Amino acid sequence: MRQHNNEGLTASRVVLAVVGVAFVVELAIMAGLQKFGTPTDPAAVLLNAALLAILLAAPVYWLVQRPLHSQYAKRREAERFGADMTQLALTDALTRIPNRRGITAALLDAMAQADRYNTPLSVAMGDIDHFKRINDTHGHEAGDKVLAHLAAIMSESLRMPDKVGRYGGEEFLIVFPHTTLAQARKIAERIRAAVADATFDVNGKRAQVTLSLGVTQFQRGEDLEQLLVRVDKALYQAKAAGRNQVAAQKASRRRSE
Repeated sequence: MRQHNNEGLTASRVVLAVVGVAFVVELAIMAGLQKFGTPTDPAAVLLNAALLAILLAAPVYWLVQRPLHSQYAKRREAERFGADMTQLALTDALTRIPNRRGITAALLDAMAQADRYNTPLSVAMGDIDHFKRINDTHGHEAGDKVLAHLAAIMSESLRMPDKVGRYGGEEFLIVFPHTTLAQARKIAERIRAAVADATFDVNGKRAQVTLSLGVTQFQRGEDLEQLLVRVDKALYQAKAAGRNQVAAQKASRRRSE
């Protein structure tokens, strides 16, 4: 909207400049005629100059506005195309949720906010249990359908500020802003139960799929690698304990603020 207003303002300025020049030129011509002995009525001079300015205003405005509007439309189209390309670069084509790059960017932003404002932030890493068995038994196309369905279930189970992304083949990273470890564990348990209760279509047959999740809470001052190492350890604990469950991993010590 601001760009459109600037476009109209630019055209108006050009029109005013041209009209002003035309008005002055008309006055100069009339003054010259009067100087060389041609009688002129001052009122008629002003009227002629004003009429000329008015007649020039509309075509000049149209001539200026048209290329400006065309340039504005092309610029807007280029901006939309760039935004679409950025979105595609950050989105997993199969599951339609953020890919590894997209969810990592979201996590880094959440870490910066939590570190700056000293608010809680938790993350979870989920991994589909025995996913290789699904691919080996039913084929990769069936595995892709399971991934897409599971991603939809996870997205529907999250709150508005939470984000989930496909971090690896069958791994999903979840970001819980403004959420403590205890709160995140409850949400992760809700996700686990929703997946376990769902029925997946595998080559026309109904199948059950389970998900293991590890959860941890961000500590102020730590970096991305340290946070991911801890949440990965939590996921390993859930797998080692029998799968289809949630395990939490606390920080070894409180970092200095």
